[in-house]
Amino acid sequence: MVQKDPALNKLITDIIMVKQEMIMLGMQYGLNDERTVECSQQLDDLLNKHSEMTQQEPCLMTM
Repeated sequence: MVQKDPALNKLITDIIMVKQEMIMLGMQYGLNDERTVECSQQLDDLLNKHSEMTQQEPCLMTM
C-alpha cells in the first residue's frame, strides 16, 4: 500500500534501511555486539515513531 504522507514514506524507508543494516551487523559481528545492539535500538525508536504516526483514534462507544 502506498502512503500519501511523505514523512511516513521516509520513515518506512528508514525502517527498511536500518533493519537491513542491523541484519548485516548481526551476521558480521554477532547479535550481542555493541554495534548490532545500537542499531537494534535505533530500529526500535523508528518502529515506535511509526506506531505513533499510524495509531488510529480509539472508537468511542455510546450506550
